[in-house]
Amino acid sequence: MCGPGHAEGTCSRKGRGQRTEEIPLPCIRGAGRRREDVTKRFLFTAVLACLLVLAFSLSLAGCKKEELSALDRILEEGKIVVGTSADYEPFEYVDPDTGEYTGFDIELMEKIAERLGVEVEWRDMKFDILLTTLQAGELDAIIACMTVTPERLEMADFTDPYIISKDAILVKAGSDVVSIEGADTMSHEELTAALVEALKDLKVGVQAGTIHEQWCDENLIGAGVMPETNLSRYPRADQAVSDLVAGRIDCVFLDEGVALGFSETHDVEKALTVDLEGNPGIAVTKGETKLVEKLNEIIAELREEGFIAELAGKYDLPGE
Repeated sequence: MCGPGHAEGTCSRKGRGQRTEEIPLPCIRGAGRRREDVTKRFLFTAVLACLLVLAFSLSLAGCKKEELSALDRILEEGKIVVGTSADYEPFEYVDPDTGEYTGFDIELMEKIAERLGVEVEWRDMKFDILLTTLQAGELDAIIACMTVTPERLEMADFTDPYIISKDAILVKAGSDVVSIEGADTMSHEELTAALVEALKDLKVGVQAGTIHEQWCDENLIGAGVMPETNLSRYPRADQAVSDLVAGRIDCVFLDEGVALGFSETHDVEKALTVDLEGNPGIAVTKGETKLVEKLNEIIAELREEGFIAELAGKYDLPGE
């Protein structure tokens, strides 16, 4: 060992009978600090490596999740998030006794989900924001008596139509404000012209976002035969019917099945059946081909089994 009196960095080495010899040694001042620094650097490197491995693993997991198709994700999660607008009896509405969603569309979607082996998570909202909510990725599908149109096909993909749906003009009971003689025998073009003539001077109610609103915009407002103020747009169909009963509007343009439903619960009646062409389908996010194909497969099975026809009869719908 180095003893007192020796210069730093030297040490005496004495052999028996030998003279003292000064042997230089490495300086050890700060050696402990260097060992601490090395240890800290090692720990830092180890922690950094662990974090990089974790981040890489999470990145791979995220990529894997993103690569899943909507159908695969739905099956993996065990649920399908479906948007609707539960104000359109008998297609979708809230049962006043149970507070549960019910109706033709609701029961059909529940049956489809059963065939998929998943649960339905319902999201009720205004009809005119359903498609944008789907585009935002907050829904897996929409079922809301939504007619397939070229405009909607630009925003979403649709299944095959699941029911044949016609349209109607609803008026107050006993009113003859809308009448078209021989409407049943007219061609589509003839009926369109006659309907324009019948509605142009009336106050008409429609639900916002529907094909009925679109028809009025194109054939009445857009054509310049009706002032904008004569067309009332409602978030919910029942609001339009309430205004009809109160005399604030002359008629409501909506689906025939819905018109028949309101005629049983309100002082209103169907004045005219109209076919605007096109039938409702289930909407899904554009590009989700696997989901569309699977839904079409199940719809075809349910139609062949007679389930859809039976369900239409249950809700007094014209047919499927």
